[in-house]
Amino acid sequence: MNLLTLRGKVLANTVKRITLFDGSFQTAYKIKSFTVVPQDITTQEGVFMKILTEETAHATGWFWAKQTEVGWAQYGAPISSRFGEYNRVDRDALIVEDLYLDATADTGEYVNYMIELEKVKVSDYVGALAMVRNNSQSV
Repeated sequence: MNLLTLRGKVLANTVKRITLFDGSFQTAYKIKSFTVVPQDITTQEGVFMKILTEETAHATGWFWAKQTEVGWAQYGAPISSRFGEYNRVDRDALIVEDLYLDATADTGEYVNYMIELEKVKVSDYVGALAMVRNNSQSV
């Protein structure tokens, strides 16, 4: 298994591009895990982030029906009157090109992220199909 860990920070209320495309349509990535936390961990700030497969303007909200959204995570938002962590990823999604991270935070500061990916080899045909799926060709 060929694993890749991405970690860094995204300014709240912005979208950040993560370059993955290596020029080959036979290289793809599967998301294994996705975690977010606020930059200042001493606060109870709510932070939210989603992983997208195409660039969009910043938008609050998660839209699981959109093919271009493939990962969702939050930290610190009230869950039944307590603060906690939540994350989900579409384990079937194949990422052939780049990822985009859309971050939201209560105070507008940076949101830390960690994404674990598995690098996989695919045929040109499967790579092309994944690109169509990842570029909002369906809703």
